[in-house]
Amino acid sequence: MQPIYQLVYASKANINLGTTGINPEVSRILLKSKSNNAKRMIGGVLYYADGYFFQVLEGDPSSVKGLYQKIIQDNRHSDSTILIEGEIDRPQFSNWSMHFVASDSGIRQLLQDNGYKQFSPFKMSVPQIQGLIAVLSNNGVYERTDSRKIGLSKKVKSFFFKHKTA
Repeated sequence: MQPIYQLVYASKANINLGTTGINPEVSRILLKSKSNNAKRMIGGVLYYADGYFFQVLEGDPSSVKGLYQKIIQDNRHSDSTILIEGEIDRPQFSNWSMHFVASDSGIRQLLQDNGYKQFSPFKMSVPQIQGLIAVLSNNGVYERTDSRKIGLSKKVKSFFFKHKTA
């Protein structure tokens, strides 16, 4: 089996896409990406928020690296920076030649939980980036673990266990 290569990068948008990035220009990017990536057997996801693009590409190492070289020449963005790259055990985006997750998804809550008021991909740590990738692979759904809920659940179970009637 051929290795699966993952490349994660972020860049600053040079075009005005609003706050969510849901507009005709992003639609054009996605349509072209879906067509080209399917031919190259590359999967991935695109996220846009607060003036930044964040993209995950997965596939054959030479195909992904070649595509990234083309991407960085696109004048719709600048300051492209690879955040994570390397081989992975299994693809997270194999079903999507290119998917888009809107900025109003659960990612806003993930960012808030990590102390960010807005999307700042260049400031994120590797574990935070990996958390973002996990949420993106779940179509933007973020399942928050709230320690207060866990504590309350344990207290309720403890109460009923102590006051159990025979």
